[in-house]
Amino acid sequence: MKNQIFFKPRWFKNKLIYIVLFCISIVFIISSCVKEGDFEFDKLADNQFDPTVAAPFVNSRLMLKDILKDTSGIIQTDISDNSLKLVYNLDNMVSVMAKDLFVIPNQSIPIDTSNIILISTGQTSYFSITKPYSFRLPDTTKNQRVDSFFIKTAILKLSMKTNINHSWKIKVTFPDVIKPNGSALVIEDSIIYTNQSLPVILNFQQINLAGCKIRFNNSFGKKNELIIKMEQWVYSDVNPYNNPYYIQLSDNLDNITYDKLIGYIGPYDYTVMDTMKIQDDHIKDLLEHINFYKVGISADIKNSYGLPINIHIDTILAKTNSGNYLVTNFPNISNTVSVLYPNINQLGQSIATQIPYTENPSLINAINKKPNEILFKITGKLNPNSNSNISNFVIDTSKFTVGVHVELPLEGKVAGFVLEDTIGFDLASKLKDLDEVSFKINTSNAFPLDAFVQVYFANSLGKIIDSLIIDGQNVIRSGVVNSNHIVTMPTNKTTDVALSAARVRKIENENTQKLIIKARLTSYNGGADNVKITNDNYLDVKLGMKAKVILKPQSGGN
Repeated sequence: MKNQIFFKPRWFKNKLIYIVLFCISIVFIISSCVKEGDFEFDKLADNQFDPTVAAPFVNSRLMLKDILKDTSGIIQTDISDNSLKLVYNLDNMVSVMAKDLFVIPNQSIPIDTSNIILISTGQTSYFSITKPYSFRLPDTTKNQRVDSFFIKTAILKLSMKTNINHSWKIKVTFPDVIKPNGSALVIEDSIIYTNQSLPVILNFQQINLAGCKIRFNNSFGKKNELIIKMEQWVYSDVNPYNNPYYIQLSDNLDNITYDKLIGYIGPYDYTVMDTMKIQDDHIKDLLEHINFYKVGISADIKNSYGLPINIHIDTILAKTNSGNYLVTNFPNISNTVSVLYPNINQLGQSIATQIPYTENPSLINAINKKPNEILFKITGKLNPNSNSNISNFVIDTSKFTVGVHVELPLEGKVAGFVLEDTIGFDLASKLKDLDEVSFKINTSNAFPLDAFVQVYFANSLGKIIDSLIIDGQNVIRSGVVNSNHIVTMPTNKTTDVALSAARVRKIENENTQKLIIKARLTSYNGGADNVKITNDNYLDVKLGMKAKVILKPQSGGN
């Protein structure tokens, strides 16, 4: 004889309303998580629960880019086949600027004249001296040459010392120093002699040469030469003539910098060095569980030095926790690369040179050692042929910049990489009036990887209370893979899991607030084959529930 429940009409009416409201509340709570048609509950396994509640309540799509939450732009899409790749960029390897490499020292230009004989005929005495001066450059061993440069900063300091006991005027002309208005630099001053003590010392006012241009003579037998012409007029007066006389003129040019320079700065070697971080926090777990099939490197150089430069990558060193691995044998990279440079009409521009993408087994092996970072050491040689007959064109900020780019296509063998999604869902309160529960899990795998899927019940702190899927039922094979290792069709699977009343009470009593979906991914065919992960790979997990409601008769009442 079947157990019967006796109830009064009012009690049944109240309870029925309660059940309907409970069902409606579940549907409203979870309606934002699912799409219509995700589940056909008429096809759920019929466990003869009576009365029952049936509702879909989880619809989770796991995609690599979404789960990893990469904010650094490392994960990129290859537009040729929509596959994913990791791209690391090191763009801040910058050479020294020309203003710091080719530093023009202060110049001191003495003009000493002695045995000057002044005539005492009552006429003005005139004499002049023209002196060539070779500009000192940073390194006398490099055969450096300056044809001209435009002064950014420079201070000219002139002083004169003489024993002439007459009034006089002096004029100093620098015919090779051209002022912004196009005229040569001329400095004049005079002394009215009134029996001052000898020698007479005259300090000229300092001259700011900013904006001037200096032209140098480098014709045969000359080297970085400019001319200084001193002229002096001595006026006749009543003072005695104490021949012979002397004049000492001191010209000092200090704090010299330039806007642009034309000439030959000589050969220089300059090394740039930096490290590329590989173990980014967002993708660390992915790197630990994939052996890459392809790894490549490319570089680009931007050069604003108007002169020949050769670039050579001296060292690529992968640094791991257990040791360092030197990358060797790089065609197109370890060989010297001649860098393009601007001509005189492109002065101040940066000209780009590309080193094309190159794959290398040594780099693949180094990456698969799971390095934390990679050290790059690069040498640039300026004027490598030491040909002083050519002309260099530089501005004060001329430099070369090396950018290195390492690409790791997500193609290889994957073992044990975990995708995880956490869904906040107050399941404990929803199970309060439920007895036995049956779950239907629909999974669709569009990864080229076998997936071991599990759904965990957890409390608000993430502590695991129970798992849903029985071992052995949680494997869904990879999608259908073509010869290019790319998925062409997903694989689908449906799994039914029944929870006993005891497990339901455990989930309720330990206050389940979260569902954690984990998928451990491994290359298909037992990890033996290479796979290629694309931007549209996904793993769908859809979860529906059918439950038996506990009906408790109320005693008494009308």
